[in-house]
Amino acid sequence: MSKLHVNHLKTKLTEIYSDKIDIADARNDEEKENFFLTRAYAAYTLQILAQLDAVAAASAITDGFDDNGIDAIYFDRRSKELWLVQSKWIKSGTGEPDTGETSRFKNGVADLIDLKFDRFNKKVLAKEAEVIEALEDPLVKIKIVLTYTGQDTFSEHNRRVIDDLLAELNDPSELAVFNRFSLKQAHKSLVGILDGQPIKADLALSNWGKVEDPYYAIYGTNNGNDLAQLWSENRGRLFSDNIRDFIGFSEVNEDIRETALKEPENFYFYNNGITALCQTLNKKPVGGGDRAVGVFVAEDLKIVNGAQTVGSIGNAYEINPDQISKLNVFIKIISLENCPADFGLNVTKRTNTQNRIDKKDFVSLDPEQDRLKTELALDGIIYHLKRSDQVVKQDETNCYVEEVITALACAKPDINLAVQAKREVGKLWEDISKQPYTDIINSTVLATQAWRAVRIMREVTNRLKLKEQASSGREKSCFIHSNRFVLNIVFAKIGTEVLLDPNFNFDDYFTTTLPAIIDHIAEETKDKMEGLFPNSLVHQIFRNYTKCRQLKNQLN
Repeated sequence: MSKLHVNHLKTKLTEIYSDKIDIADARNDEEKENFFLTRAYAAYTLQILAQLDAVAAASAITDGFDDNGIDAIYFDRRSKELWLVQSKWIKSGTGEPDTGETSRFKNGVADLIDLKFDRFNKKVLAKEAEVIEALEDPLVKIKIVLTYTGQDTFSEHNRRVIDDLLAELNDPSELAVFNRFSLKQAHKSLVGILDGQPIKADLALSNWGKVEDPYYAIYGTNNGNDLAQLWSENRGRLFSDNIRDFIGFSEVNEDIRETALKEPENFYFYNNGITALCQTLNKKPVGGGDRAVGVFVAEDLKIVNGAQTVGSIGNAYEINPDQISKLNVFIKIISLENCPADFGLNVTKRTNTQNRIDKKDFVSLDPEQDRLKTELALDGIIYHLKRSDQVVKQDETNCYVEEVITALACAKPDINLAVQAKREVGKLWEDISKQPYTDIINSTVLATQAWRAVRIMREVTNRLKLKEQASSGREKSCFIHSNRFVLNIVFAKIGTEVLLDPNFNFDDYFTTTLPAIIDHIAEETKDKMEGLFPNSLVHQIFRNYTKCRQLKNQLN
């Protein structure tokens, strides 16, 4: 790469962002140019990687004096991804950010996750609510991006800084993923991505076959590395005709990614595969008529079913490319060259009309859940056991199955269940025939017990929310992330009579006694946490089994 490539990129950035980037804080002409290019490049990076439009990408910029190393922040609520970007404009097109800048970025990310907003400028402070909303969601993943117009290299010193950050953030469960966006990737993305040009792809299919009547299609298996490369180069453009874009870190996508990383050899058998459309489809001469391997050129390629598969493979490739090279995916590619005008639309609709089954849906098959639903109904409470498009408010007459399972899990003496509810709640109902689900939901659970547990959980949430709103920094972070831990301690404190005794005056206790107990435990949790783990990220303390056991021992 060279200055020529940098200039190509500079021209495009000026064209896109000249009226969208704020550089009012620049003190001279040299700063104006540098500030614009650094910020525009950060916005461009988000435009490509997070699939934003130019206006949304520009609004994410936080670069400026006292930015603490973070040049852009964007929370994608749909895909549940919090993007944190540091941008470095290198005029020469060579080299990479120095270790000091990378370390500053690392420290800034840690400060942001610990909600130390007093260490940031007004641009970051303006995104405080957005950041807190993201960090309150246990499904959110943090996408840490170092973007620079230099060589596609990364020194051992820089790598060590980032590895240390990821080790801290991803202990005990994976929270963050790191990406570099170098000049090579940025320049390559200039061709077609921003102008919406059709995708032309060479696809190598193994054990391929074809259908010629009534329309032409080929099918076979495609290697994971090839799909990851296709995703890396095109991302959301691949799914322009799909009903759903890649939706990020959902429960199903986590399963797809886990299979890709841990059982790549079984991926073909577990996955439903991919359906793609293209305008024309031609086989290259290589390989002749041999069906073992064929290379096909697809013009205007669009994936209409399988966006979650492709996106998850792309994410998994960023973590462990060697594993992804071991997997293969079934793919069907249909040529629209001689098809009726509405055929492509019909294929898209038909291949996406089967509803996805969540593991949570299997909970409705448990007869104990049906029993609880009936018993709760007798008390005038509607128990929402199955998924529905209708969203019902959680109030004194409605509750959801997730609430019951979570509350009863936290009511168990074992703090590990409360930690599981915090770090990956879906694991509680992953298999209704095994622990931990059978420990939580069984024939001994009473409807009164379940409903009281839910009410206590809601009250803990409400009390902690009040404390969160009145605090800042690590204190605020503690009140956000300790909710399941505090709930477990509250249940231990109040004893089983409150939940199990039908003659106990629960309503009076709930109003007069419970709030003070919750407040005391919340404050004590905060104080003990700081005493035990003053240098640990609060966000991860309450996802860590060992640390939560230590903390609980201090509270007993």
